[in-house]
Amino acid sequence: MGTVYAAKNLRTGRRVAIKSLRVGSLLDPLAPDLLRFEQEARIAGSLESEHIAQVLDIERDPATGFPFLVMELLRGEDLQCLLDRVGPLPVDVALRIAAQVCTGLAAAHAAGVVHRDVKPGNVFLARREGGAIVVKILDFGLAKIRRLPPDGPSSAAPSALSAPQQSMTETGQLLGSPLYMSPEQLDGGKGVDARSDLFSLAVTLFAMLTGKPPHADVKSFPLLLSHIATKPMPKIREVVPEVGPEVEALLERASRLEREERFGSAVVMLEAMRPLLPGGTALREELLVGRGDAPREVVKTHVKSDPRTMTERAAAEERAPAKTTVSSRPRRWFGMIGFAVFVVTAVAAALVIFGR
Repeated sequence: MGTVYAAKNLRTGRRVAIKSLRVGSLLDPLAPDLLRFEQEARIAGSLESEHIAQVLDIERDPATGFPFLVMELLRGEDLQCLLDRVGPLPVDVALRIAAQVCTGLAAAHAAGVVHRDVKPGNVFLARREGGAIVVKILDFGLAKIRRLPPDGPSSAAPSALSAPQQSMTETGQLLGSPLYMSPEQLDGGKGVDARSDLFSLAVTLFAMLTGKPPHADVKSFPLLLSHIATKPMPKIREVVPEVGPEVEALLERASRLEREERFGSAVVMLEAMRPLLPGGTALREELLVGRGDAPREVVKTHVKSDPRTMTERAAAEERAPAKTTVSSRPRRWFGMIGFAVFVVTAVAAALVIFGR
């Protein structure tokens, strides 16, 4: 839908990002793409969270009259690029990323905003000085503004947004990325709420742990939609055995097909994550490696969460040397006997030769 450029504000000297629409697709000032673009500016500009990419201003191109967004310039890569580059992530690192996303979603939901397109491509790993990483949610172009109930949290009232007067979707229209969609998004978005974003976050966490979302191998689009609507997410420990049972329980609850059975809010889901992150949610650049290349302390963190895995591994290690020792003894004895036979034969041959 758009293009992003790195730029510099000539008045202040600040480095920024410019996001502009592809003008060729816009003929009508009420075109859905244009309305979504302007809504993204309204939403991202109003949400105050370190974990949401900030919109600083909205301007119009003098030549075309179409708007462009002035945004904070982020250095780093999105989560999908990281997964393509290093493969599945260590459990501790994946949970830290998910927890920071959850924090950003909590701020959006408190303002009555449902993102509707949470996926690795919309999760950015922004690099800071000194190697720190801050996770930011991108692209609120498909977000939905929901009116908050009158008795909603008082903290949400100042930042709550009003729903747009002009509809940007048609009945039955499918919005979002199918592989990361919640089942309720398949009917055109009716009834979509904060729990839909939590479902998509659970699918994103599954992809971080396995390298791909649950239904990535389904080739037929109609069959994919059927799987999303009817098939629960696979048990993560059947795919990645070293994942602890607590993480599996977290994923299972967040990804239930029925919304009422999921976590009630991003805040509740974040609180469920905290006991699984004894080292906190902070990230550093050196942690962004594949599971096979993870630092020892990261590996130890997620192995400790599953005592049964440790027991099974220790038992396997105890069995392995014994098996090796038993099987190697006959080989050593056969080797020694063979060598002795060779020596005796050689000596006997020498005596025969010299005796003659």
